[in-house]
Amino acid sequence: MSTESTAPDTIVLIHGFWVTPRSWEEWVAHYEKRGFRVIAPAYPGFEVEVESLNADPAPVEAVTIPGIVEHLESVVRDLPTRPILIGHSAGGAFTQILLDHGYGAAGVALNSAPTEGVPVVPLSQVKATFPVLRNPANRHKAVGYDFEQWNYAFTNTFPEDRARRLYERYAVPVSGSILFESALANLTPGHQGRG
Repeated sequence: MSTESTAPDTIVLIHGFWVTPRSWEEWVAHYEKRGFRVIAPAYPGFEVEVESLNADPAPVEAVTIPGIVEHLESVVRDLPTRPILIGHSAGGAFTQILLDHGYGAAGVALNSAPTEGVPVVPLSQVKATFPVLRNPANRHKAVGYDFEQWNYAFTNTFPEDRARRLYERYAVPVSGSILFESALANLTPGHQGRG
């Protein structure tokens, strides 16, 4: 990646869990209208459409944090200038990791998931991840939200009809393994996401 001191012309949008890059579709259009090149990469296994992941969530089960970080680094590594990174939820945590690794001119973490070393987790985040964490058998599965869980986590300020449309358009399962690893990160620091 070039270290020239030119203004960033690329924005990389990093999605969180329970969604795919489709969740950025309006953001992509917004920034492209302003002249930016916009990239919204999928995590490994998330390259298919929402409907495909809901029909067969197997690709989501195998995703790992190191695999996601390595993939995101490969996306930004060869860009001619360092991009602006914008991530939501888990994507906010990945944005912070990428910045720490030197990938990015600037970053914005929207409602970021906590990274390892942040011992206080908001009660709302505990409640949002509880559908996965309440059952240890979910550790090796892809687990989706039902509409009520989705509405609590993503669309609780929207009218119900709009929230349901967004649920149908964007919701996908998440890797139980990743959520368990994240929940245990401060109990066994440095040993999560390795397989």
